[in-house]
Amino acid sequence: QWIDILGLNDWAISVKDDCKACEMGLEDSAGCCEHNVVGKWAFIQIISEEEYGKRIIPYDKEQILVHELLHCKFGILEHSGNEIVDILLHQLVEDMAKSLVKSKRLKEN
Repeated sequence: QWIDILGLNDWAISVKDDCKACEMGLEDSAGCCEHNVVGKWAFIQIISEEEYGKRIIPYDKEQILVHELLHCKFGILEHSGNEIVDILLHQLVEDMAKSLVKSKRLKEN
């Protein structure tokens, strides 16, 4: 559903959920997206709820997925070499993921 909504239908995307943190190779991360914007492919990993543990923000697998899919959309802009720009872009991706999922859920209710 989200691949269609975000216009990623021409991408080859594989999603593995319920991952262990050590499998993802990123500390304190809920998801990981290895992607190639030229080849339009992505491998997304989402941490399991058990591995997520107790954090300030509750576990939300759908929001994590949307966040990682947005990395595919904005991947061409990532890794600018400017740490501040990269952090701001990542913050924008997170804000958009929250907004999109919230909007979908409001429509469902």
